[in-house]
Amino acid sequence: MVSAAMLNHRQVEIFRAVMRIGTVRGAAARLGVAQPGLSRMLRHMEDRLGFALFDRSSGRLVPTQEAHLLMAQVERVHKELADLDHVARRLAAGEDRLFRVAASPSLGHSVLPALLKRLIDRFPDLVLQFDILSVDQTDDYLALDRGDVTLTLFPMAQPNVHSVRLGAGRLVAAVHADHPLAGAGTLSVGRLAGESLISFRADTPHGRAIAALFGGEGPPIRTYVRFAETAVAFVAQGLGIALVDSFTAAQPHDSAVRILPLVERGELPVYLNRDSQRPMSAAGSAFEAIARAALR
Repeated sequence: MVSAAMLNHRQVEIFRAVMRIGTVRGAAARLGVAQPGLSRMLRHMEDRLGFALFDRSSGRLVPTQEAHLLMAQVERVHKELADLDHVARRLAAGEDRLFRVAASPSLGHSVLPALLKRLIDRFPDLVLQFDILSVDQTDDYLALDRGDVTLTLFPMAQPNVHSVRLGAGRLVAAVHADHPLAGAGTLSVGRLAGESLISFRADTPHGRAIAALFGGEGPPIRTYVRFAETAVAFVAQGLGIALVDSFTAAQPHDSAVRILPLVERGELPVYLNRDSQRPMSAAGSAFEAIARAALR
């Protein structure tokens, strides 16, 4: 394992510049140092690390696999330091009202903008940081203190994370306008037998809700997607019928898509998640109240 003490800030800066620009000459010009001196610093870095960062055998500077792995970590740290610097500058200027919120794609593209508009109306000086998170990204967002709250379609089972159900959306059917079922006022899942279904993996919130609606695995799936917005876009191209959440269905979509209520009630609950070990800010408490009232 490479210790953080093995590289100082200047060496990390040099390595990042070379990786991003691709040449020692370009990196030296960017950093305002002499090219021979920068080359010596790179060699010194490799000596300290104990492995090569670049292959120089072809006369070109080609990053090794180790360099790419190190660069991924360097970029992650660089972003976090940039975020830290941004917050520190705001604190120094007395602008400490930053609210960081993230959401599942279906919620982030639909209800979140309206909720945040109401929050800004209440706190005009509030600065927002908003992120869309996949299911795999939600655990780290609160655990690593990257944000204050998240809105998701599932409760988070992480230590020190408090999840509270705010309400629920419903499953609806997205059907192409030319499909024989498009003229129906409502649609029963029993009428989907034999149809080409666009759906989600069983271990996702949408997949679990759809399986519950069918009382089991449901009909065979022709196309799997990760996001409900993608499913609606596929319906617009005539690739099948999709069952999506009502939040996604409420977003602007292709005029060729018809949204039909389902006879059966399939729900996708909405949860607000926060770190139970940290006190909620005034903005956070207000946001929870706004979201609860809107999603009740």
